[in-house]
Amino acid sequence: MAHLLGSQACMDSLRKDLTDLQGTIVDVFSRAGPVCAPSWKFPDRVACDLDMVSLLEHYDYMPGDPEFTQLSHAVLLELVIDR
Repeated sequence: MAHLLGSQACMDSLRKDLTDLQGTIVDVFSRAGPVCAPSWKFPDRVACDLDMVSLLEHYDYMPGDPEFTQLSHAVLLELVIDR
């Protein structure tokens, strides 16, 4: 499975999953109100205040930079846990 770390197809799928998950969270928040708990990934912030758009823009597939792409892949996986 390590060979998939940083693959563009995996990251595209993961980004879509995060976008769908965030949409569901926003829908639930609109009905029940936000859950203001500390973020698992960013413990100094509240999870409901994370700017997912900027995080998804920053942690993206970078052709020619496998180290950053692998880091981005790991961060996106951690954001799924955080959500």
